[in-house]
Amino acid sequence: MLGVDNLTVRYGTHTALEGATVRFEAGQFSAVIGPNGAGKSTLLKVLAGLLPDPQGSVHFDPGHTPRQCVSYVPQQQTLDWAFPVTVWDVAMMGRTGRLGWLRWPGGKDRQKVAAALEETGVYDLRHRHIGALSGGQRQRVLLARMLAREGHLLLLDEPLTGVDPATQEGLMALLRRQADRGRAVVMVTHDLDQARRWCDHLVLVNRRIVADGTPDEVYTPHNIEATFSVSHLGHTHAEA
Repeated sequence: MLGVDNLTVRYGTHTALEGATVRFEAGQFSAVIGPNGAGKSTLLKVLAGLLPDPQGSVHFDPGHTPRQCVSYVPQQQTLDWAFPVTVWDVAMMGRTGRLGWLRWPGGKDRQKVAAALEETGVYDLRHRHIGALSGGQRQRVLLARMLAREGHLLLLDEPLTGVDPATQEGLMALLRRQADRGRAVVMVTHDLDQARRWCDHLVLVNRRIVADGTPDEVYTPHNIEATFSVSHLGHTHAEA
């Protein structure tokens, strides 16, 4: 589906990622795991086409571009939940991103939005203002927007943060279904246990790719130490 080769990203004098090479496949549920400041979100933004001209290469399957095939769900805290829109409006934004700004959504688009809201369990909330939602409901709305876009590559930055355990289970089951339907799902998370249970591909990151493979291959004491050791991170930085 896509990958990066020898990817290096710097913010001023700070190196967020260095020499990263990894590939994500269709039908695969991948978890990108690492401590704060390790470059997880940076990797996701590169895959989403949000960081221009990174050093290294980003390659999609022939005939695909980020605009055509990527659905990206950012961290909740980066969004303005006071903006005056409804649940339906947010989900419809997924169709707008697919159609472009000069085309109005039609009946097919409304059907896709309704189906996405149904699958994520928030159809009954479609007329509610987004500011009135709980953390778990907000995450489901973001997933509905993602599904409405019908991307082949789903990128999610910390989708489990701020939601209760029952909601986490539902979200992970939903994402597993998307991978089983042939999509490539890439999720940034701190939750090693959830990643081992639900994902078939783990990528451990600490400003470089520490390990990349199946949970059994990757989840070793040596790799966990190399990923989460403070000595590998150097000075503390905010999540990049």
